[in-house]
Amino acid sequence: MSTLDEEMHKRIHAKPRPPRYEPITVTEALHKLHIYLKAVIELGSYAFLAADRLVANHIIDLENIVDQVAYQLLMHMSLAVGHDLESAPYATPIYMYVFGVDRIVDSFKDLASLVARGVYPNPNIYRQLVAVSNVIVARVRGEKIAHKQVKEIYEEYAVEILAILRKHSWILAPHNETIRPEDILYVKGFKENVNEFLKLIGEKELSEAKPRESLKKLLSYVDTMLDMLLVFNDLAHYQLKAQDPKLVEELLEMEAFFDDLRITASKTIIEAQELSTNDKLALLTFITRLEDVSDSLIYIIALPAKEEYREILSTVVESGGERIKIFRATRPLKLVKLVEELEDLGASLLAIRKRSEWIAITPYNVTKIEAQPNDTILVSYNKTLENNVAKLLQKLGLIPQQ
Repeated sequence: MSTLDEEMHKRIHAKPRPPRYEPITVTEALHKLHIYLKAVIELGSYAFLAADRLVANHIIDLENIVDQVAYQLLMHMSLAVGHDLESAPYATPIYMYVFGVDRIVDSFKDLASLVARGVYPNPNIYRQLVAVSNVIVARVRGEKIAHKQVKEIYEEYAVEILAILRKHSWILAPHNETIRPEDILYVKGFKENVNEFLKLIGEKELSEAKPRESLKKLLSYVDTMLDMLLVFNDLAHYQLKAQDPKLVEELLEMEAFFDDLRITASKTIIEAQELSTNDKLALLTFITRLEDVSDSLIYIIALPAKEEYREILSTVVESGGERIKIFRATRPLKLVKLVEELEDLGASLLAIRKRSEWIAITPYNVTKIEAQPNDTILVSYNKTLENNVAKLLQKLGLIPQQ
């Protein structure tokens, strides 16, 4: 294990920059943090598993970006409420939320510092992960696609650009940006789409290595945990505004499933004879950090839900029209059909619980899953679609969870 160079050590342990007030709304700040946490989860996981030192070195910069927006949120809440003992409790959920956000970013900063120290899984493990995954992340040089807009890349190649690293600065969830030759892009998508994209722009396809059966199970556990974290992130930001007690109950069950998955993955790592001591240490550290992130997101989801908190949050946060509701299947249903019909309405399917197992729904696994009677699903939609969504789900044999 190598030690950190002096510059990296200073960056990791640097004091946060003093925040400057910016005239952004609370809703905008929460929206940014929602997107930024998604980027931190995806890029931080990729950096560690792929041993990508470039992105690992810049995870610290992501922390600074997140911190600045979080400070804006705190300043807004301080200005809006909390000036006296009576009103101070109204600000509690936002303060607790920012604490949770900080814990999430710190988890991935810890992983990034390990990569800088040379503690990460053998690169062959990432090649095995590529082999078993339907979706992959790849690093691309901007010079091959310079002067194109990000949205053109998505339209032409069906790959998502997670982030652009431009002269040591991040552009997260880009859309209208024009790509520059010096940019480094991180793209995500179906494996065949990403590899085809790489081939068309003259880059090498990501190399794969066939895993043994025991490692195949382990890698599938890791894939599932990462998918669930992204769903937790979506639900945490919805729940902050909605404060739905029924949703909290379901999500606590999701967390219990996640914890069981982490324990199973840990046992698999410990018992895997083909893994070196360094690989075991790295992977155990990784999934422990994923659990820390899960705990932080559930911490946000389970924030106080007193009536007066709901009132202040609905006023200050401007919750808008987003709805996430729980439904129960009464007959077998292919989820790909449900997803297609929901998308036609502008709604989406987030997750399904099959007995005690929760599955995060992604474009990469939806074709393989079928709902059975008594399975529970989470559906997201705008409140203006309430009647249309209710009619569709009733037609498909899905009823609201009581």
